[in-house]
Amino acid sequence: MSNAIILPLTATQEMVIASDNSGAIGEKEHDEVHVPNTVVAHYACRVAMMECMAVRGEPSAVVMQNFTDEIAWDAYQHGVRQVMEEIDYGNLPITGSTESNFPGLQSGLGLTIIGKRPVEAAPVALSGDVKFAVIGVPLVGNEVVEQADKIAPLRLFKKLCDMAFVRGVAPVGSKGIAATWQKWTNRTAGHLSCSEDILKSAGPATCFIIAFEAEDAELIESVAGIHYHELIVG
Repeated sequence: MSNAIILPLTATQEMVIASDNSGAIGEKEHDEVHVPNTVVAHYACRVAMMECMAVRGEPSAVVMQNFTDEIAWDAYQHGVRQVMEEIDYGNLPITGSTESNFPGLQSGLGLTIIGKRPVEAAPVALSGDVKFAVIGVPLVGNEVVEQADKIAPLRLFKKLCDMAFVRGVAPVGSKGIAATWQKWTNRTAGHLSCSEDILKSAGPATCFIIAFEAEDAELIESVAGIHYHELIVG
């Protein structure tokens, strides 16, 4: 499941558009969370990239909307390149625009991934007998920097997306695990349980939900390692 938009492109291809944004996070004095601009762009790109890959899209280009200042552009671009290199998309073009007429008191970045996928690559609907797990831990704000080792690695996300037996993946954002699962499955989350907080914001998609057949549970757990947390549907 993803918030990406899917548009017809050709008889055999579809366009995938996924985006994320960041506000009041960066290097300016009045930002609510103070981190390097490279980190800001890294996580914004990470979220959009996960949304694209969750629907089996292949990224083709990155568009940045920089509301911070001209100085921030290079750092933002570096953060995006870090993400691309992590999952072997190092040559994707980056374009965008910077607000340079009026200075703002806080940082702001919008980021869009434009990609494509074969028409037949569209994920299938989930059946009622699939199992679920959470990969990674929901983190938000300064936790993202302080507990970075608990974040689901992007390379792991891509690896699981590419496995034929995986039924689907859903990046978890600010609404939390329970809300993401409920939207994905169209079921109520009243009897959902996990070792991680299912109501907490996962910030820049620090975790994701994965769906799979019961017989593949051990394999999924072995691939995900310490990042695996069973999601029990009561």
